[in-house]
Amino acid sequence: MKTKMKVPVEDRIALQDLMTEYCYAVDKLTDLADLLNLFTDDAVLDFSDIGLQAMPGKERFRPFYENVFADMTHHTHYISNFRLESYTGETAVMTAYAEGLGRSRDGNTVQVHVRYRMNFLKIADDWKISAYYILKGMPMPESLAEIHHDH
Repeated sequence: MKTKMKVPVEDRIALQDLMTEYCYAVDKLTDLADLLNLFTDDAVLDFSDIGLQAMPGKERFRPFYENVFADMTHHTHYISNFRLESYTGETAVMTAYAEGLGRSRDGNTVQVHVRYRMNFLKIADDWKISAYYILKGMPMPESLAEIHHDH
């Protein structure tokens, strides 16, 4: 059984809200600045567990999201089963189950069942994502590689 951590409810809600805001921002497919504002400048995206590359630093993963926004016509992400893994007051780690669905401009579709792991850093009373990992939940569909073939 997981040890209980004493976490102010405001911080727990803020962390869950930040994960949810990520989903809304990536699903809009229109506002890259809004999406990138959720991250620290030196944040790391590591999607290597699902066959995509690790990208250290916001400027390294900006092109990835530019391509996603250009290539996709629809995105929908659902998250649940939030679990706070660690919390210090200044840093935190939370995981969640995620289902992602998308349709690319070439008509390809994708549906994935994964786990998100986000590391957070509190900066001036505002939480930001400092690392974001996508971990396998179910086997990855071939269409994921087809959609992200050159990213």
